[in-house]
Amino acid sequence: MSDARQIRNLVFARVGGLSLHRNWLLEAKASRNWDLQLSTYDEHLSGLEDGDLPLSIDTGTKWDSVCRYLRANPELLDRYDYIMFPDDDLLFEPNGLSSLFEIMASNDLDIGQPSLLPSSHISYPVTAHCPGFALRYTNYVEPMCPIIRTDYLRMLLPILARWPTGWGQDDIWTMMMAKPAYRAAFIDASPILHTRPLYTGAVYKTFERLGMNPEGDLREVRSTFRGVPLPKLIYGGISDDGHKVGHIGANIRNGLHLLRAASAMRKPREARRAGYGMLIRAITQIGYRPAQLEKVVGVGPTVTVLSTTTR
Repeated sequence: MSDARQIRNLVFARVGGLSLHRNWLLEAKASRNWDLQLSTYDEHLSGLEDGDLPLSIDTGTKWDSVCRYLRANPELLDRYDYIMFPDDDLLFEPNGLSSLFEIMASNDLDIGQPSLLPSSHISYPVTAHCPGFALRYTNYVEPMCPIIRTDYLRMLLPILARWPTGWGQDDIWTMMMAKPAYRAAFIDASPILHTRPLYTGAVYKTFERLGMNPEGDLREVRSTFRGVPLPKLIYGGISDDGHKVGHIGANIRNGLHLLRAASAMRKPREARRAGYGMLIRAITQIGYRPAQLEKVVGVGPTVTVLSTTTR
């Protein structure tokens, strides 16, 4: 541990030469509720003495390095309540990391992610920051910056190990627990900026070097589990003043915001399309709640996954 305080959260960051993690450390060490574990894929990189735990060097990909690290250090799953896995090209608000962990714990979430500021490089408009919300409940969390409760992470580790490219895993992460409704959320109270263009990180060269097939992983994940939701949906939320927002209100407010904010986003056409889709789903999908996924018998590889969490 970094000091005598009982810190219950860990930030595990895969970093390279252009990492922005030093900006995260502007949060005062005395007040933060997280330790930092740096893991680098560049064995020749120096100057990475910023972490609270010893530097990890692993030339693999993000998710197979996570699996190897936690297999070698299983006590961390008992020491920490939540682990965040951010990419190294993210900028957080002042005290943003501590705030994210606090919101995860206070809302009893198993998995979540910060929403993205509109000037970010964004894969799916539903992940964009929506003013007026503290969080929005969702059936999707992307691999860029997931925050996972450690008892749920134990359940996901076999899946991470089986498909280490990460492709397709974000489709199922939020729906492997027995009762997934209200267990996953986009956190709007502490949004982040994603600074790097999509599909340009060093990991894509690593995929090629290691002979990994991300498109194949994506197809295999989707064929292995029954009921994988392709639409990235929200079905409720909590307003920034603490009130619950239902399916209709959340989709209408989010949809209208995307229509208003589309011109300020990097892909305005996609944002508008998503906004209109939310307005339609406010009426057509009333009552939607995510359900636990089932493995298709006889399809795909054997994956040992617990059927429930402690909640």
